[in-house]
Amino acid sequence: MSEEKKKATELDENIMDHDYDGIKELDNPPPRWIMLLFYITIGWSIIYGAYYFWLKEGLHQDAEYAAKSMTHDQKYQIESLDADALVAFTDEASLAEGKQIYTDMACMACHGMAGEGNAIGPNITDGFWIHGCDIQSVFNIIKNGEPTKGMTAFKGQISDDKIQKVASYVMSLKGTNPPNAKAAQGEKCED
Repeated sequence: MSEEKKKATELDENIMDHDYDGIKELDNPPPRWIMLLFYITIGWSIIYGAYYFWLKEGLHQDAEYAAKSMTHDQKYQIESLDADALVAFTDEASLAEGKQIYTDMACMACHGMAGEGNAIGPNITDGFWIHGCDIQSVFNIIKNGEPTKGMTAFKGQISDDKIQKVASYVMSLKGTNPPNAKAAQGEKCED
């Protein structure tokens, strides 16, 4: 049998009994890999539907977003402390935690390791401060920042309790006179 007859015979075998205005339909199945992908997709959609809709095990997008938001709020405990009720901590544990927060939040990048200041930030160990000398002023500047001076607002990164501890630590640095301290800036603090 010649090649042409062989192809014609195969073609005749694949022609369906469908006939519409003299046009015959050829039975040409899709490749196996496409059919496998199709069946995997159907199986996955059944599992997905069962998990999220019929068995109600998984959270929908809105519920998942609400759960993640709640976790975030619990993690950072963003609560507002009354500025008038703020007091500077003086106990060693709170000051040590404030120093650790000072280090963790990279405050030394602008204010130096000992608060001596550098080319970016002011000296926070002398008696001259730019934004006030009391705990409320220090707390406020750490919490809300001062964008015009390059001070980052930390209210979205750490809780008010931690801000109070780092503000207490900063207040404890006043008068320590570290080496290589930056020149005084701001107004003289009244003690």
